[in-house]
Amino acid sequence: MNKNIELKDESKQIYKRLVMEVDTDIQLESVILSDDNKKKVDEFIKENEYIDKFVKHGLKPMNRLLFYGASGCGKTYLAKALSNHLNYTMLYVDIARSLSEGDVAINISDIFKLANELIRCIIFFDECDSIAWSRDSGDHESGDIRRATNSIFQHIDQMNPNNIFIAATNILHRLDPAFERRFNMKLEFRRPELNLKEAISRFVFKGFIINDDVDKTVKTIVERRTRLSYYEIQDIVERAMKRALMNDTIIVNTSDIYRDFATTMNIKIHFKTDKDPEEIFMSSIK
Repeated sequence: MNKNIELKDESKQIYKRLVMEVDTDIQLESVILSDDNKKKVDEFIKENEYIDKFVKHGLKPMNRLLFYGASGCGKTYLAKALSNHLNYTMLYVDIARSLSEGDVAINISDIFKLANELIRCIIFFDECDSIAWSRDSGDHESGDIRRATNSIFQHIDQMNPNNIFIAATNILHRLDPAFERRFNMKLEFRRPELNLKEAISRFVFKGFIINDDVDKTVKTIVERRTRLSYYEIQDIVERAMKRALMNDTIIVNTSDIYRDFATTMNIKIHFKTDKDPEEIFMSSIK
C-alpha cells in the first residue's frame, strides 16, 4: 500500500479491491509537456498552495483535471508525477475491476469514501470514457453504468477540496458533456513535438552518462520521421540503459537508441559513430 497508508479495516478492503498499486516515484521535471500544458500545470500547482485560504473565503480550489489525447503521451505519467510532487496519495482506480465486480455505483462511492478518509490524495480514473460516456454516443447504455456516471457527478460536486480528481481518456468526444463540464482544467496530450535529443536526456536516469555518438545526418533522418509516443521513446531509452549495464558500463550510446528508433519505425539506415565511449567516460570523471 503506497505512502504507508493507515486505514480502517473496511477502507483497507476497498483499497485492495479497487485501487491498483503504482510507482509514483517520478520527478515532475521528467515529464515532457507542451508549453501550454506546462503553464497549466504550473498554475494548478500554484493554486494548490492556497487551498486553505481559498476555502476560508468561499472559493473552490482547482482540483478537477481532465487529461485527453493520444495514447502513450504522458497522461498517466503526469498524474503520478503530480502525486509525488504534491506528496498526495495516489488512488489509481482499477476501472475494469470496478465495472466487473458488484454494483459499479457503489464501487465509485467507496472510492470517494476512501479518499475522504485519507485526505490529500489524487483519485485517478484512467479510460474514464468506459464509465462516463456520452448519452448520444450510440453505445448500449446499461442502467448500472448510468447510475455509476450519476454517482461520479455527485461525488465530484461534493468532493473534499483537499483532494484532487484526475480523469484521462484517449477519446474525448465519447465523454458525457455533463461530465466534461465538471473539470476546472483540461490538458490535451499530443505526439512529441520536441527533438529526440531532449527526450532522451529526460528519460536517461541519473548515474548514467550519455555518449552522443550519432552523426548529424542520421539524427536528421530519424528525427524527421519520428512519430513515436513518449511511452515508446521512454521504453527504448530504458532498454539502452539495461543494455549498458549488461555490458558492465554506465555509458548509454545514442547510436543504440537511434538504431532502436529506426527499427521501430522500419527505417533502414547505416549508422556510424564518431566518438569513443571510453574517452567520453574519462572526460566526465576528470
